Amino acid sequence: MDDRIVKLFIALGKLNNQPRSRALIPGLNASEAGVFWAMTQIVAEKPETELFGLSDLNSYLNFTRPNLSQTVNKLEDKGYVERVVLKDDRRVTYIRLTEYGLSAVSEKSAKIMERMKKISQILGEDDTDKLIELVLRFADAYEKTETE
Repeated sequence: MDDRIVKLFIALGKLNNQPRSRALIPGLNASEAGVFWAMTQIVAEKPETELFGLSDLNSYLNFTRPNLSQTVNKLEDKGYVERVVLKDDRRVTYIRLTEYGLSAVSEKSAKIMERMKKISQILGEDDTDKLIELVLRFADAYEKTETE
């Protein structure tokens, strides 16, 4: 096997095994945290987003419909999200973060952003820019190999 590929595999493994808070929000399982992650991705792309369509969320998650519905039910039971049905179209159900959910996400996001800021300072501007470019290229290449 190519030595460079082994080194890449080891490097990515080291990154994955770093001690950190595994869950976006403590007390949530991986599926529940995944829904929050999908929300953050949508908001990053469209900052004005307040209502999240289940199909929009699922485009990031690839859950089965029952699994997504069950996960949203758990988040609703825990008080993080609420379901919303619009008067103009009762066929579509949306979810939105409750005040409790917004508070939890805001707190965790601030901690993550502070950590990223420190990492960026350690790397310096040039290496941070290079890392961003390489990670985006890696993600594109990874996505291309998934469809083959």
